[in-house]
Amino acid sequence: MNKSKSSWQLFIVGVVTLGVLLPEFLIRRNMDTLYYIYGHFTTYFGDLWYCWSNYLNKGFPYPREYPALIQAIFKILFKIPGVAEDYNYYIWFIVAILAVSAVINSCYLFIIRGSWQRLLTYWLLAPSFLFYSLMNVDVLPIATIVLSYYCFSREKYSLSASWLALGTAIKVFPVFLFPVYFLATPKEKRLELTSFMLVVWFALNLPFMVTDWSAWSYPYLWQIQENYARTAADGSWTWLVFMCFDHFGVGSWSGKVSLVLFAGSYLYFIRKYNYLPIARQLLIVMILFIFTDRVYSPQYNLYLLPFLVLVDYKIDWRWFYLLELPNFIQGFFLFAVKNNPYYIQSILVLKYLALALLLRQVLTAKLEEVQND
Repeated sequence: MNKSKSSWQLFIVGVVTLGVLLPEFLIRRNMDTLYYIYGHFTTYFGDLWYCWSNYLNKGFPYPREYPALIQAIFKILFKIPGVAEDYNYYIWFIVAILAVSAVINSCYLFIIRGSWQRLLTYWLLAPSFLFYSLMNVDVLPIATIVLSYYCFSREKYSLSASWLALGTAIKVFPVFLFPVYFLATPKEKRLELTSFMLVVWFALNLPFMVTDWSAWSYPYLWQIQENYARTAADGSWTWLVFMCFDHFGVGSWSGKVSLVLFAGSYLYFIRKYNYLPIARQLLIVMILFIFTDRVYSPQYNLYLLPFLVLVDYKIDWRWFYLLELPNFIQGFFLFAVKNNPYYIQSILVLKYLALALLLRQVLTAKLEEVQND
């Protein structure tokens, strides 16, 4: 693919990405639309609205539950005249940041894989991307994950670690990919990889640690102490663990059980299947994270999608849509689903079944040469 053709195709990728984002932006861009879909479908307004309504609009400059760099982004937005007072004005700024991130994701996924079919099926037209890409800030750390993978695949280990460190300063999840990169890195380059990961992460976080330790540490303490399933409505099987432990007065331990299960399964699968291509190993980590997470947030499926684009085998579309369609239903009819334990548990059973089937295929699909299908 020559340079001019490549540039033209990337331009088309960017335009298509923005076009795909447009319907969701129209849904979320003003309060009238949000109230309409909530009133008719019980659809959640979204975490972008939550950050504005519960923090910026109340005079607090950032959402407390998010790590340092997200706090910094919102502090900058807060200083723009009119943003804290007008949701319709605020949403243009935050969506612009997310749209740029989404375009970066799409372009680099296309550069790496070179497949329109994969890009459209498992990213741009995936139900989770269509509905959740502008619900939260997740496309921003996902962009750092994709850039990290791109650099790693070209043996630029310091850049790969730097992107991963940046993503970890935005949201915690990218750090879970680091052990896979570490084990896949030549031994003589592992110190370089680790050093850049640590130095960049500390450089990004240290100013926040020094100036306001409580604000910096709160998101991590909140995740450990507060953010776990307590009832069937919380969207994770771990509410059963909470109920058992709460009988003995230690319900909060259910979050630790989730962490132990994730760490244990992570070590098992990555050690046993370390011969698989790195895209497959990273997809395994994504699946295990969602399987064991303490609160199943529907937008977390976004973290799976890039590696479904990148893996080297033909994905069974039945298992993909068995995961995606219930996930879309859960979000679009969120409160109707949450308020009926039978609905939410039925959806969870389907999603966990789909994750198990996708995991099985990751582990058993034959190693194939990547085709630009």
